[in-house]
Amino acid sequence: MKKKALILAAALLAASVSGCGRTGYDDFSVPEQGASTLRPVEDIYRDNSGDSLVPVREKANRTVASTDGLCVIKCMDSYYDVTLDYEKGSYYDVGAAYAEAVQLAYNDYTSFLEGYIFENIKAAFNDLNDDYTGIENRTEKFRSALNKDYADELRGFADVISGDSQGIKEDGIVSAEEAALMQFIPDVLRRTACSAISADGNVTSTGERLTCRLLEWQLGSEDQICSAHAVVHMKNGEKSFVSVSALGFLTILTAVNDDGVMLGELDVGSGNMVEYSCEDKTSYTYDIRYALENFSTAREAAEYLTANAHRYPYSVNVLATDKNDAVVAELAVSAEDGSPLIRDSSTPLFNGIKWSSSDYICAVNSFAANGNCDKLSFYPSNIIRWNRYNELFCGEKSLSPERMRQLMTSERTDNSLVRIRSSELMHMVIADYSTCTLQAILTGTEGVVDEQTFIDLGSWK
Repeated sequence: MKKKALILAAALLAASVSGCGRTGYDDFSVPEQGASTLRPVEDIYRDNSGDSLVPVREKANRTVASTDGLCVIKCMDSYYDVTLDYEKGSYYDVGAAYAEAVQLAYNDYTSFLEGYIFENIKAAFNDLNDDYTGIENRTEKFRSALNKDYADELRGFADVISGDSQGIKEDGIVSAEEAALMQFIPDVLRRTACSAISADGNVTSTGERLTCRLLEWQLGSEDQICSAHAVVHMKNGEKSFVSVSALGFLTILTAVNDDGVMLGELDVGSGNMVEYSCEDKTSYTYDIRYALENFSTAREAAEYLTANAHRYPYSVNVLATDKNDAVVAELAVSAEDGSPLIRDSSTPLFNGIKWSSSDYICAVNSFAANGNCDKLSFYPSNIIRWNRYNELFCGEKSLSPERMRQLMTSERTDNSLVRIRSSELMHMVIADYSTCTLQAILTGTEGVVDEQTFIDLGSWK
């Protein structure tokens, strides 16, 4: 009893001194507070069974072409449908033709491009004081490491798009160096955050795979990159593919080749503060393009990227799917981040991470394979999205394309909660392997809203 009394006395003494002399709360007034913004968990979802789930096929409003016909651009309501013909011209000529046609299709494209590039630079580095030497050096490292075809193509694009300016500087004129930086934004500046889910034919209504990939990107201060969505048909014989990207981009954000190999990158960075370096490194986005052009299965593409992971500047995931398979290439670039590997449905995950169905594979902005760097089990944005994918999809046994579209847009967007469709969603692309077609949400300049229409982008063949 005496011990309990001493403890109580000590607690009362501590309480009296912790108030800095105040002995009561009679003089305390509760400040005015707004209504609570908290919502019950079930209220994050909405009824979304409307017409926006039916993909719309858009018609061209006008068509422009380069003088030599190597680039043809159809201007649609929501995007630019681009065809680049490598079968009738050199890589340099196609790059130059693209730059010529882009300026016919998009009014004041060079002003738009330079402004967007510098918004990306300043979002990544806010203390450069107009000294962009470091950014220019990074860009040159990646440009000089390109193979001849890609280097010629970029040189052709830059020669035509650039004006009378040199180096990276904010002067209202696109220089050749800025035109190159545009292609290396993911490698140099990194502003990406994505997620993906793929369903095996065992759990779809068609008996064929369904894959959905979301790209979160630096949209710009006025969501201006959303005025430049592009679907680019790279026509090049057995190397042909379709890329969902931005107008003028030659590297890969999301793409599918003629064999149905779909690739998309998801930023991971480093779990152990590994210092960024581009010395003796190469562009992983251009390597993804190489994989699309040269491999006919998802696993072959993933194996190529995994074997070359040590050449990339920082760690990324790459989703790789085809008709029969779905994997995630976990591209750890250093021993501190783990080992490059191909994660499939049988790969052991981090301790404590739950995934309920081997018929689905998911990816967010972290590795998930046990032994690699973990930004999943403790990082709120990643674990919330991972768990929500698990909740939404893993109980589905007959997933139709419409049901996938419904689930992917089922969250409300009028809140600040972590959600699958974040405010930086640039595009959501669904590959339907039963029809070999792509459907996509292409965020407009109004930003991400509840009702976003799916666009029928046609076949990837």
